[in-house]
Amino acid sequence: MKFRFIFFLSLPILFSACDSVDQGSSGGHHVHVAPHGGQLLEVGEHGSGFNLELLLHPDGFLKIYVLDAHAENFVRIPAYSMTFEIQGENNSTKQIICEGIEDPVTGETLGNTSLFTSTERINGLLPFKAVFSQLEILEFDYNGLAFEFAGNPDKSSE
Repeated sequence: MKFRFIFFLSLPILFSACDSVDQGSSGGHHVHVAPHGGQLLEVGEHGSGFNLELLLHPDGFLKIYVLDAHAENFVRIPAYSMTFEIQGENNSTKQIICEGIEDPVTGETLGNTSLFTSTERINGLLPFKAVFSQLEILEFDYNGLAFEFAGNPDKSSE
């Protein structure tokens, strides 16, 4: 009897792997919040993969943060850059390179960073559909990761 009582008390702990639950119109599904107010792109299996936070800088450059599975912690990766292709009209593509950013405060260096910034302004290309043809995060390879980006989410519509 005592075992059952302890078991039922521990059930909420077992099923609360993530803190965030959206109680909106969708009826309580699990969500992650982008720490910088950008758009999250889930990479890999939910709960064991990663997230990329896409954020449009006020100067028009794209910032990409590499985050853990729950979008809570930064994940430093041994990459110097990330490249994706924007899909245009008539099957044309435009390659966008995002270079790693050093941060002496956090100790992040090129080849050991969680932040990447586009080498050119992308605000004139919005909205767009794009693909990371190859993306490597730690020892995992993600090929053909498609996403859409229209800019930062509009907070006034929430």
